[in-house]
Amino acid sequence: MKVLWVSITFVCVSLLFNGSLLAIYSLHRDQARLLEQVRLIKTQSAKLDKELTMAKDPAYIERQARDRYDLADENDLVFVFSDE
Repeated sequence: MKVLWVSITFVCVSLLFNGSLLAIYSLHRDQARLLEQVRLIKTQSAKLDKELTMAKDPAYIERQARDRYDLADENDLVFVFSDE
């Protein structure tokens, strides 16, 4: 039984001093960070896929043109105010 405890202690100390334990912890931390990045990129990709699908709709393109570039339809009333 004493030999078992000495062996376990020796293994733990050797893992601690040769850096293996620290390397395992570092790899685990990196894995968690990378998994979070993958999740964020998948979310962003799904959002972009949805936008791409909507961009094929002419009504969506017209709405974006009106909102972004202040364009008006030929039947819209346009009011122009002076800066005075």
